[in-house]
Amino acid sequence: MNSTIQIAARAKWYFLLLLLPFEFSSCRITDHSERDPDQVSPDGLNFPASGYENVDPDKLPKMEFEATHLDLGSLVQGDRVERNYTFTNTGGGPLVISDVRGSCGCTVGKDWPKNPVKPGEKATISVSFDSEGRNGRQDKTVTVVANTSPPSTVLTLSAEVIGPTTTP
Repeated sequence: MNSTIQIAARAKWYFLLLLLPFEFSSCRITDHSERDPDQVSPDGLNFPASGYENVDPDKLPKMEFEATHLDLGSLVQGDRVERNYTFTNTGGGPLVISDVRGSCGCTVGKDWPKNPVKPGEKATISVSFDSEGRNGRQDKTVTVVANTSPPSTVLTLSAEVIGPTTTP
């Protein structure tokens, strides 16, 4: 019985020795100078830093706001206030706004130009602030995303909300 185990162990080693040349033949060292032209390689990949790198900065749209901060003053808790941020496209190309979002659910971008704003044109962005459930000083932000450089502009608004638990 002992000899049967020894024969099986030797057979296993012989079998592994037979497979060894096949294992090394599957691992080829490739000469990169003789690369197949249809083969993908990292040498052909190019990741530019930005899509704007070859664009003349004077031809990009630019948002210039009359005011980037609005002070809503004192509000009674529960008041809803809508205000406008007015801007001019002072750049050299049509300005497209893709998104206007508030920092929380109480501040909402209500309306903004859906069509491109031409250079030299004025436009407005309507923002709504709901003071329901708020007390005290409120500082909120509204982010405008457009085809400008940088691609986002942060607008701010503030209010003092007077509620049942707030003393004036």
